Amino acid sequence: MAKIDKILNQEGIDRIAINPYQKYSRGYMEPGNLGGGYVTGLKVDAGTREKTDDSMLDGIVSYDRAECKNAYIGQINMMTASSFTGVQGHILGYDLLRNPAVDKAQPLFYETQWDGSKLPIYDGKPLQDSLVEFFGTADNRRHYPAPGSFIVCANKGVTAERPLEDRPLNPGEAYGVWSAIAISIAKDPVHNSSMFIEDAGTWNTPNEDDLNEFLYHRREAIARSIAQCGQDASTSFASSWIGFAHVMMKPGEIGNAITVGPYFSMPVDAVPGGSILTPDVDMNIMEDLSLPEWLEKMGYQSIVENQDIQY
Repeated sequence: MAKIDKILNQEGIDRIAINPYQKYSRGYMEPGNLGGGYVTGLKVDAGTREKTDDSMLDGIVSYDRAECKNAYIGQINMMTASSFTGVQGHILGYDLLRNPAVDKAQPLFYETQWDGSKLPIYDGKPLQDSLVEFFGTADNRRHYPAPGSFIVCANKGVTAERPLEDRPLNPGEAYGVWSAIAISIAKDPVHNSSMFIEDAGTWNTPNEDDLNEFLYHRREAIARSIAQCGQDASTSFASSWIGFAHVMMKPGEIGNAITVGPYFSMPVDAVPGGSILTPDVDMNIMEDLSLPEWLEKMGYQSIVENQDIQY
């Protein structure tokens, strides 16, 4: 058992997040889950469709395509949370099924926090990749949310369309859309919460290289907001992981960029050697396994290593 679990158990808090389903993850707080905990992950993606004469339907389809891209969360009822993962939570790829890329990562830069400490800012890709490996993709589904399940998510998004003709843009029009998600890990996870921040926007020139440059520096603005939110709660963070997605629309397309942090429970058959009778042991197994070890024990090939995953 992880040290933090021993401490939390003394307070009557458990982080067990197991469900009795085969294959499917379930939403946090759905009836039938075992334990009072949850797992969260990082997802940012963007999708497009050809514009029709019905903007409402265009938005629905482009949003659905973003949900189904990379880490598969299609066919869910998404409910919005205000973006914290606290004492009951595990972060996939970090707290359990730890991605070795997390330990190899080098800070991109540092942000000064309210207490004078330096907050290292990292690329969020290792955590994004971890959710891809666990949920799977649309054509290689693993332990994705049960169809029709109610999934609480930290989420935001943006929609814009690109006109067919080359002309000045009107409100609601753009050349591209982008989204970002950050998870900041609390220094004291027994008494404070880790925090999601979501961001999204449009891009109003046809140059994708300029958009990539903008997104690289967008981390600096997100990092400042993280530090300011930490000051509001007198909370310091040990690290922040920021990931992006974007898409450039073709003429006559509508684009939708989303940022999602789902709160879910894991199916018992996602745990190598797991048992519905011992959910506490199941959680210990998942805490102790690295992501590559889990893939090997489950007989899965790495999706991230074998496919061209782009966010």
